[in-house]
Amino acid sequence: MKRIPLAVPAVLVGVVALVVIGGATAKKPALSATPVFKLGLKPSQEVPPIKDLRADAVGSVTFDLARDSAGTITAGEVIFYFNYKFPGSVNITGLHIHQGAKGANGGIVVDSGVGAFTDSDGEGNVTTVVAGTPATLQAILDNPRGYYVNLHTSVNPGGALREQMHNPKKR
Repeated sequence: MKRIPLAVPAVLVGVVALVVIGGATAKKPALSATPVFKLGLKPSQEVPPIKDLRADAVGSVTFDLARDSAGTITAGEVIFYFNYKFPGSVNITGLHIHQGAKGANGGIVVDSGVGAFTDSDGEGNVTTVVAGTPATLQAILDNPRGYYVNLHTSVNPGGALREQMHNPKKR
């Protein structure tokens, strides 16, 4: 049997390629992405700023979210992880997410559950996991700059170290 070469018009090749390329679906962002807010808490960020305290805390607040098929948050946990350093003994009294813009103080919206404890050398780590309400977690994700993280001490009960939240990284 003799094979006859088939000439395919260039226009038809382009249409076929367009159909193949046009038929590809764009990849949707993963609904299970875990937002991580990396933060450096400082006394100078408190309202009013604390000028004589040589301390800081670095770490993160992570949202471990459950979502439905539409992407709506149905449940979530908030993971607080901070390494802190104070110049000496410190009595830590709380760690929270507050609602409030930069330069303003606001109420607690997520309490880490950290109760008062004393650290004799002033250096350590706070790690806790607490449940967050879907509405609160979504509100923070929608406007992270409207919230801040604050570490409280007995000497500075209104807050010793603070940083405004910002757009999270996803992992």
